[in-house]
Amino acid sequence: MAMHNKVTLASTPVILALMWQLRNEPLAVCTCVSILAGLATWCLVPAAVNTFKRVGLSGKDMSKPTHPVLAESMGVVAATIYLIATFLFIPVQFRSWWSAQDPQSPHNPRVFSFDRLGEYLSALLSLQSMVFLGFADDVFDLRWRFKLLLPTIASIPILIVYYVGYGVTHVVVPVFMRSLLGTHIVDLGTLYYVYIGLMAVFCTNAINILAGINGVEVGQSIVIALSIIAKDIANVNSGNAEAEYNHLFTLYLLLPFVGVSSALYYWNVYPARVFVGDTYCYFAGMTFAVCGILGHFSKTLLLLFLPQVFNFIYSAPQIFGLVPCPRHRLPKMAVDNPLPRRVVSRLRQEVDPDQRTGSDSSSESSSVNVVSADAAATGLSGVHQAISTAMTSFSKGKGRRAKRPASSRRSRSTSAPSAHLSTYMVASRTTFEGAKPLGLAIVRLYECLGIADVERDDQGSMVSVNNLTLLNLVLVRRGRLTESQLNNCILLIQILNSLLAFFIRYRLSHIFYF
Repeated sequence: MAMHNKVTLASTPVILALMWQLRNEPLAVCTCVSILAGLATWCLVPAAVNTFKRVGLSGKDMSKPTHPVLAESMGVVAATIYLIATFLFIPVQFRSWWSAQDPQSPHNPRVFSFDRLGEYLSALLSLQSMVFLGFADDVFDLRWRFKLLLPTIASIPILIVYYVGYGVTHVVVPVFMRSLLGTHIVDLGTLYYVYIGLMAVFCTNAINILAGINGVEVGQSIVIALSIIAKDIANVNSGNAEAEYNHLFTLYLLLPFVGVSSALYYWNVYPARVFVGDTYCYFAGMTFAVCGILGHFSKTLLLLFLPQVFNFIYSAPQIFGLVPCPRHRLPKMAVDNPLPRRVVSRLRQEVDPDQRTGSDSSSESSSVNVVSADAAATGLSGVHQAISTAMTSFSKGKGRRAKRPASSRRSRSTSAPSAHLSTYMVASRTTFEGAKPLGLAIVRLYECLGIADVERDDQGSMVSVNNLTLLNLVLVRRGRLTESQLNNCILLIQILNSLLAFFIRYRLSHIFYF
C-alpha cells in the first residue's frame, strides 16, 4: 500500500474523533473537514491518473528532457472534493439554530439567518460554474472571448446577493482628492457592480496567465489563501459582529481550499506527476473573488494580487495582439552542458585567445548550455559554434574522454538527456513579425526599464524579445534556473508581496484614509 493511503487510513479516525469532540465549534469542525478533504485529494489524485489518460486527458511535460505524458485537468478532482466538503459543512454553520429546543417557534430568539445561507450558497454556485467552465476549457480549448464572458455570468449569483444583502456602492475618497471632489464619499452606483464583476473576471484569469511550470499555479494560490487566512484570524475577534461574520465566512471557504490545494501541490510540484489544468486556475480565482466580494475586502485582495496584476500589464502587448503571441509562452528547456567548465575555457582560448564574448552574460550562458542547432539559429560567433561542435562530438563519444572505460567516466558527461540529467529553464522568445507600431514602442519602453531582453541585428533593428510573462522576466534577470528554482522564485515574490500588501493595508492606509 502506498504511503499516502497508509497515512490517510491511520489519521482519518483520529480526525473524526477530534471533530466529534469539537462539534460545537464551527471553525474547529471546518479545520477538521479541511484536513479530511486534503487527505481525500492526496489519495484520489493518483488513483484517477489512469482514468484521465484513458479518456485522452493527458499531455506532454515539455519542460523535461524525456517529455513524460502526464494526466491533465486533475484540478477537477480537488475542486469536486472541495465542493463536497463545503456542502457537508453547511449544517455545521447553523448548529446553534438547530440545537434550539424549538427552532420554528416565533419566541426563539435565534431566528434562522437566511441572508447568510444565501451568501454561502451563492458562493458555492459561482464556484461550481467556474469548475464547469475550467473543465470545459480543458476538454474543448475554449476561445478567449468565452473565457471573459463566462466568468461574468458565473459572478451573477454573488452580485445579486451582494445587492440584496449589503448593497453598499460608495467608496471613501483619498485625502488628497477630497478638496477636488468636495466630499469624502462617492457613490459609484452601478459602476461599483461593474467593478466587482470585472474583479471576478480578472481573478479567474490572472492565475491562468501566470502558469506554465510545475507547481506555480497551485503554489501561488496557496500563498494568497494563507495570507488571507492569516488576516482573518488576526481580526476575527475584533468585537464587531458584522466584521467577525465576514472573517468567518472567508475562513469557511478558504480552509478547505488550502486543504485540497496542498494535497494537489504535492502531486504537481517539480517533478510533476499530474497537471492541474485550467479547471484549477478558474476554481482558485473564483474562490478568491467570492471571498473578496462577499467578505468585503476587495482592495486588500487586489494588493495580494499585485504580481498577477503586473504579469497581466506586462503581458498586455502580446495578449492584445500588439506583439506576436505564440500559443505557449512558457520558458523553454535547456540541457545542462556535458563539458566541464575548464574544457570550455580551453576551447575558447584555442579558437581565438583574443576574442571575448563576456559582454553579455546571458548570451554566454546560452552558448554553453544550448545545443549547436540553437547556437546556429541565434547567430552566435565562431567561438560559440566551435564549442557547440565540441559538445556534440563529446556527447557522441568521439572526444578524448570517450576512450576512457565506462567505470571512470563522470556522471555529468552523459551523452543524451535523461530523466536524471540536470535541466535548466531559459526565457522563450518571440519575433517581431507582424508586430504593431504601438507594440514596438511598448517593447522599447520595457527595454529602457530593463524588463525586456531585446535581440538586435547588425543594423540595430529589433529581431526578437523574450515572451512577456513574469516567468520569462525572472529568467531574463536571474539567468538560467532549474524549474524548481524558478517556481521557488515566483513563490518568494508572492510571499514578499503579501508582506508588502499587509504593510500598505495596516500601516500606510491611514495616510490616505482617515
